[in-house]
Amino acid sequence: MNIIDNINKNYSDVGKLNKQYVSTPPYPTLCLDNFVPSETVKAMKQECDNLTWDKKFTRAGSFMKEKNELETCPVGLDVKNQLSSKSFLQWLGDITGHYDIIPDPYMIGAGYMRCGPGDSLKIHTDFNFNNSLKLYRMLSLIVYLNEDWQEDWNGDLQFWDFERKQCVKSYYPKAGRLVLWRYHRLGYHGHPNPLACPEGTFRDGFRMFYYVSEQAGYKLDKRPHRSLYYFDPETKEPYDILSND
Repeated sequence: MNIIDNINKNYSDVGKLNKQYVSTPPYPTLCLDNFVPSETVKAMKQECDNLTWDKKFTRAGSFMKEKNELETCPVGLDVKNQLSSKSFLQWLGDITGHYDIIPDPYMIGAGYMRCGPGDSLKIHTDFNFNNSLKLYRMLSLIVYLNEDWQEDWNGDLQFWDFERKQCVKSYYPKAGRLVLWRYHRLGYHGHPNPLACPEGTFRDGFRMFYYVSEQAGYKLDKRPHRSLYYFDPETKEPYDILSND
């Protein structure tokens, strides 16, 4: 069963999903278990275990490997195509109200991701502008590939309040789980605690980002910026430090 078939079978009640999406704090978020069929999760995990990673993300004490180029990843490429298809975009539109979203064919910052023992992704706000497409970020999506992940290994995806004081909602990175959220200028999130998993064990996932045009009429954060890891407690605004981090 592919992802689209699974949606049609188990997640076709878009009215119910919309209510869950719009009512989840701190900003619209949706979490669905068994979103990716188990056989697809296993195939993605196997592919992930045999990758040559494109890059290493190391900023503000974070560390994560990424695989954005999927031409040599037939399973990941198929998942990308399903999550970029007309039927999937229609489903996303029915849930979020954003029927004008555009998937990124270049997969900038997207695709496979991996963190290992001791790694973390510090609390941050996402980059908001895709310079290749000249479009603004609207939706982010992660599916997790971690079978038998244990809670005391850390790795929960945490969403914090707008003043970056405390975690409001968190999601365990279990295999097949989808987490979808709308971009927010103060949308602080990450998995800040160093992973305590054994050597040879990894927190793996697959990401997709969706964008909108400035002409779509949304109220957008129009100051293009990369992901912001620093926070001014007086102005309550995120900011950047242009250094080698």
